[in-house]
Amino acid sequence: MGHSDYSPQRRLGLFDFMCLGWNCVIGSGIFLTQGDIAKQLGPYGPLTFLLGGICCLPIALCFAALAQKYHGTGGSSLYAREAFGPRAGFLVGWVMWLSGLIGLSSVAVGLSEYLHQGPALACFLVTALAAINLLGTRSGAYSNNLLAILKLGPLLLAAASGLLHPAATLWPPAVTSAPNYKLGLLLVLYTYSGFEEIALAAGEAKDPERTVPRATVLVLVSSALIYTLLQGVAGAASADHPLEAALPQLAPALALAALASLASVNASIAFTTPRSLWTLAHQGWLPQRLLKLHHGAPSLCILISTGLVLMLILSKNLESLIALSVLAALLQHLASSLACWKLGLSRFIPPLAVATCLLLLCTSELPHLLGMGASLLIGAILCALVQPSTRQKIDDPPQA
Repeated sequence: MGHSDYSPQRRLGLFDFMCLGWNCVIGSGIFLTQGDIAKQLGPYGPLTFLLGGICCLPIALCFAALAQKYHGTGGSSLYAREAFGPRAGFLVGWVMWLSGLIGLSSVAVGLSEYLHQGPALACFLVTALAAINLLGTRSGAYSNNLLAILKLGPLLLAAASGLLHPAATLWPPAVTSAPNYKLGLLLVLYTYSGFEEIALAAGEAKDPERTVPRATVLVLVSSALIYTLLQGVAGAASADHPLEAALPQLAPALALAALASLASVNASIAFTTPRSLWTLAHQGWLPQRLLKLHHGAPSLCILISTGLVLMLILSKNLESLIALSVLAALLQHLASSLACWKLGLSRFIPPLAVATCLLLLCTSELPHLLGMGASLLIGAILCALVQPSTRQKIDDPPQA
């Protein structure tokens, strides 16, 4: 069997990675949680979005520095492996895969709830995206790009209306009730989770040392601006669809953008999650047959991940899925920030990023921390059971 059957091909450019990032970040959060954020934070919602973007910026800069040096597929798992050894890389990769499974199921359930439908719709969407991704890397990228264009148009129009009224957008009126900053910040962080997924597909970038860092920072900064303006436009309305209520003239376009946004996040996570599992196999921790590619796509990893996501969808607990998704993303951020610090890629940014991650972890509730701890324990047991002598060498693709 030839090397090409196991090695990703570098086919994706900056626009592909930008669309991948926008689809991972801008989507479920702004439509599924905007009303809840307004309820918890009232008119301080826009400023909290701005604060959330500022908090995530040093973390994104760590990812950019790491992506500039390490160009392979794997993202946080690859960086942890380079900084702390193979077992750390496995544990971070394990968290990344779980994060993808949880994130994809939460967005799929959110889409079905947004449309007032049952889990059957979510299951259909996840299955359809798996079928598209099985067609190959380019097919998955095309679907991501199309959905990004469909959703960004109406959202940019809505954000532009915020620019026309900057005072009303950024400076809140007097607060009439006590805001719940902890829960509000948790929801805001959920809307930003996803930019770490950009680095996961670096092994498929045409010019990874430039493309991935630029895409990571540009996606986060542009998303922060769009989020801040959109929440400002929606104001403190607590309607189910506050943005559409605030801009009735754009309601049909925003409804289309909402559907495209939710579908695009599903598409992006469905594209990246199987690559987390593929990375674990590529590092030698899982059976080598998982490395088999079909038109550049990790077909067996796609099928396994899709099956587990369908099981999670049936749980239908959106609130817990959101909280676990944020927690898993923060653990990835912390691992990559520590890796950037350990590898000496930046002097001042990594300590700031680590401090930010630790502070944000304080927003997590004890039951979710215990659940994630149990998942890490399972990963640690698997890691201990696989001895280095029994693992395949990762640098040499298997031969027929």
